[in-house]
Amino acid sequence: MSGRTIGNLILMTLVCVIIFITFMAIRPAPAGETPIYGPDGKYQGSVFDYGKTQTYTDRSGHFTGSAINQGNGTTSFYGPNGHFTGSVGSSIDRAFNFKGGRR
Repeated sequence: MSGRTIGNLILMTLVCVIIFITFMAIRPAPAGETPIYGPDGKYQGSVFDYGKTQTYTDRSGHFTGSAINQGNGTTSFYGPNGHFTGSVGSSIDRAFNFKGGRR
């Protein structure tokens, strides 16, 4: 191998390593699991936090629902079958500042 070929091989290796590190840095983080315990200290289920979405499971690991932060002050809740079950927060509350502020 000539010096030029070895130089190209080293350069391509460095480019591949940089691309690999970049993709590993921007990949989604794994979900953080938080166990939930009842007042008696027994395990009740878990919450898996994916950033704007949280998934809830019961003590046997079955999906029981999810909550999605819409990013506008509201959170939507979905049941185990995927149907919308309700929400909290309101754009009207924010627009008219019902929760305090100047009076």
